[in-house]
Amino acid sequence: MIGKILASGQLGKLASFVSPAFFDVMPAKALWSRGRALVAGTRNHAAFRHAVAERSNELSACLPQIELVADRKSASTGPHAAMPPEQRAGIVTELYFHQLFHGKTALLDLRGASFTPAGECLIWHPAAWQGEWAPDFIAALRDLYRGFYAKDDAMFQRGLRALSLEQSEDLFRKHFGSDGFVAFRTVDFVDTFHQVFERCKKYGVALHPDFLPLGIYLAALYDHLEDLAVAVDVAAAFERATRNSNSRAETLHA
Repeated sequence: MIGKILASGQLGKLASFVSPAFFDVMPAKALWSRGRALVAGTRNHAAFRHAVAERSNELSACLPQIELVADRKSASTGPHAAMPPEQRAGIVTELYFHQLFHGKTALLDLRGASFTPAGECLIWHPAAWQGEWAPDFIAALRDLYRGFYAKDDAMFQRGLRALSLEQSEDLFRKHFGSDGFVAFRTVDFVDTFHQVFERCKKYGVALHPDFLPLGIYLAALYDHLEDLAVAVDVAAAFERATRNSNSRAETLHA
């Protein structure tokens, strides 16, 4: 079923990143409901353009290197100097975190094909895949990331417990990487989450349905960064994206 959902739109390649163990730890009814909502969102053009307008407003203040447009036709097709891959990787990683800590609706398509270089900027024309996180899920996910990068073990473990993933603490620490630069490889992404799902199955854990859009979002990020073939200072990107995340922007998810 997940393969059909992903293949139904422009993100079909990402279906190959899904571990078979995912189906064993995601309740079928919840998976079907969340999947149908994602597919329905791709057909709601008015909602997509509204989400683009909202996110564009957020980015103009926080991440001006990204110019967000609703479709590829709006992106300039003229010649532009290629942005250095290290710079592009850092900006895209910052965008990943920005959407988790700011704004209401996350646009899930971070694939490389959804960006067009324009001098010092990237024009982003994502496919119409949208995710609105449940409050309990996004709060726990923020604790997980914030706890890791702030070296706050109590916060990190609180996020894991809220997601019923405390049995996989070692896997998530390995997945997030060290304090240095991180190389993104889809094979590592697939392997790590396969192990997480296997442990969930072993301990009888049912995953939150928002892991479906999060998985698409992460897979698109990995696909893009692997193609760039550079290591990324993820901690620095996280710090830039969340510098003001305790202020007005984060409350928009409440």
